[in-house]
Amino acid sequence: MDKVVEFIKKNKVKVAGAFIMIAAFVILLIINLHVDYTSDDFRYRFIYDTPGNPLPTTKKISSLWDVIISMINHWKLCNGRVVAHGLLQMVMPFGKLFFRIFNSLVYVSLGFLIYKHSVYGKKSNLSLLVLVYIGMWFFLPQFGLSVMWASGAANYLWCAAIMLSFMLPYRMYAANGADSVKDSWKNAVLMGLFGIFAGCTNENTGGGVVLICTLFILFYKIKGFKIPKWSWIGVITAVCGVVLLLAAPGNYRIDSKASFAEILIRFKDVIVKTETLAFWLFVIIAVVLILALLDKSRHTKLGINWLVPLIYFVGSAAMISVLAFAAMRPERTWFTAIVLLIVIAGWLYSEIKFSDVKPYIITASKWGLTAVFTIVFLISFNKEFSAVKSTYDQIKPGLEAIEQAVEKGENEVEIPLVTPSDSKYDPYNGALYAGDSPTLWVNAWMEKYYGIEKITGVK
Repeated sequence: MDKVVEFIKKNKVKVAGAFIMIAAFVILLIINLHVDYTSDDFRYRFIYDTPGNPLPTTKKISSLWDVIISMINHWKLCNGRVVAHGLLQMVMPFGKLFFRIFNSLVYVSLGFLIYKHSVYGKKSNLSLLVLVYIGMWFFLPQFGLSVMWASGAANYLWCAAIMLSFMLPYRMYAANGADSVKDSWKNAVLMGLFGIFAGCTNENTGGGVVLICTLFILFYKIKGFKIPKWSWIGVITAVCGVVLLLAAPGNYRIDSKASFAEILIRFKDVIVKTETLAFWLFVIIAVVLILALLDKSRHTKLGINWLVPLIYFVGSAAMISVLAFAAMRPERTWFTAIVLLIVIAGWLYSEIKFSDVKPYIITASKWGLTAVFTIVFLISFNKEFSAVKSTYDQIKPGLEAIEQAVEKGENEVEIPLVTPSDSKYDPYNGALYAGDSPTLWVNAWMEKYYGIEKITGVK
């Protein structure tokens, strides 16, 4: 016991940070336990062999080779997001509980990555770690569809974690040069492989990753750092990943071609949606920027390091701007761009020191602010969790009816139709669930998933 107490005293910052992340994990897991599969989730339990209803020959994923075959078909028939859907198909065979735990862990990991991108090379900042998770809760677009919905989480939450993981060595090298990431061939090979995955994530984000990493290399040049081989190899393979993504024959199911006038209309729509999604985040960035500029302490100077948040901003702006060329622009496609804006806010927040003010005043102010936002978060969580649970309470009787039908060997089952809440945290608010027609594609894939001939939704 004494050793445990001594360890905690020596590593109190790390222990406190671990406690914060565990709390974030538990919170998200609680919501995940009140969400079930819906829409495309049932489809991705099987080898992808058709863009339509399941075929008699369609079979469940049972091996890594099945995933590879499935993603080759997916690339040909649907789209090039083989990293997201391939990872989803690797996770789903382990069951719903495993998915919920894995998804919650990725969420916590993304928050930690945002934090590391914000403070790397600086002193630990636990209040910022708390604020990062609170910021994710409030600002991640279409939270239910980008974090809670299995297929959406794979496309946005998981891919954002992949991209920030890939970019972290670039951020580390920008802070400490060769002292942080060695310029070895081992790292070059690892970054080369990782680059393909990071580039082949989403249509509007892969190119943004390439841009950000390229700007970091220019930053090294300006700062006088040796440009490591892993950095440019990572960029080259990320470009290959982008090409793999965009060259997918399945992409051409959707025609995104438009006249110049239509592009302008789309761009206006992009600006409006960006303002809607990120207005308060921009306000926060402006406030912390002003405070950082007012801080005249030796820690905060208008120097070359201030190019770092600018790099993230350019990358975020690029990811948003290219959406003007997309035929469809659901809010969740802003996901990674919003994540980068949170990184910028975190970077600026970590720059606020005010060394000429008594330390306990600054500490008390930061934790006081954190406490206020934590209370606001808890109020929001209580409200939104109630909304998510209300939808799950409608779905649960149907799940139980299906399970009973499977146990009894019945071929037909009726399940209640669902009226989802209007909460952005509810994945059923936007993702299609079973309908009253057994021929509906969602019903068809549910039937295939559960091994039942006919599933019908009833009022």
